[in-house]
Amino acid sequence: MTQSTPLSAAQLKELKEQLLARRSELDGQMAQNLANLAPAENTAGSVSQDDNARLANQTREVDQALTSLDEQELARINRALEAMEEGSYGQCDECGCAIPFERLKIEPMTQHCVACKSQIEQKQGVARG
Repeated sequence: MTQSTPLSAAQLKELKEQLLARRSELDGQMAQNLANLAPAENTAGSVSQDDNARLANQTREVDQALTSLDEQELARINRALEAMEEGSYGQCDECGCAIPFERLKIEPMTQHCVACKSQIEQKQGVARG
């Protein structure tokens, strides 16, 4: 793979701010999801108790799924921030080439260049299909 230009200090700063803003946003979403997971008091007006319980269970399942997805994204963000501290941020985990700034701006927590990510997705597609 060809080596791209390393990220400048300004580019790293911009990406770090983007990661920190997204982490803050996720923290807020997760707090709301966890609050929604708390048992709610029964406020059924015209809705039957069974319908209310069913709706509460569905809402809880959705909030649990969202929290799980948020936790996965948060882990990727934290990993990217750690890589910045270590000086390895922006390097593909597979081939070691520099990931272009344009790709990192779109997905700042990516761990792979486009070529390696495509290969990984193709292998996963073959494994599933």
